[in-house]
Amino acid sequence: DFLAESYRQFISDIKVVPNRLEKAPWTQLTSLKRTAKKPRIGWAGGSTHHGDLLLLKEIIEQTRGEADWIFFGMCPDEIRPLLAEYHELVPFDEYPAYIASLNLDIAVAPLTMTPFNQGKSNLRLLEYGVLGIPVECTDIDPYRNSPACRVPNSVSAWVAALRERINDAEGREKEGRAMRDWVFRSYLLEEHLEEWLHAHLPD
Repeated sequence: DFLAESYRQFISDIKVVPNRLEKAPWTQLTSLKRTAKKPRIGWAGGSTHHGDLLLLKEIIEQTRGEADWIFFGMCPDEIRPLLAEYHELVPFDEYPAYIASLNLDIAVAPLTMTPFNQGKSNLRLLEYGVLGIPVECTDIDPYRNSPACRVPNSVSAWVAALRERINDAEGREKEGRAMRDWVFRSYLLEEHLEEWLHAHLPD
């Protein structure tokens, strides 16, 4: 929607088709919860997120005694020593099962407030959500209208929200189920093929 509004001055015929997940790679997976003494908090992403992850450094420093931090994909050098685990990227077709195998209790999705990030989709929330993982994320355009816990980009707000979930396993797992229901209700590709076809084919 942010991109549609940004480019509407150039063309009026714009259709916004949400990202959705294919059923086969995602819906049969299981991501276990409470597999360690401390909750497992995770992030997954690629090289465009360096600035976003710097938001997390102090947050991780303040909470690493209460939870294990797990990163998958990319990690700035200044954050690597703070992690309990770091996992390298895997081939694309292995990605869904690998994310599930991390057995995250909480996932995070920080984004700096830039037009580039405002123009992103909610794909990361869908991937965590389909696995029943509760999410804490930046309160930014693509992450609104979701059951995720959205917070402003301040260390105190992030730490407070994380500690609430670290100390309430049943509450966070209820949030995880809400995320999964949200994805299954609205974001499975095979249930919206007509919408995709309509957007791409002539009237």
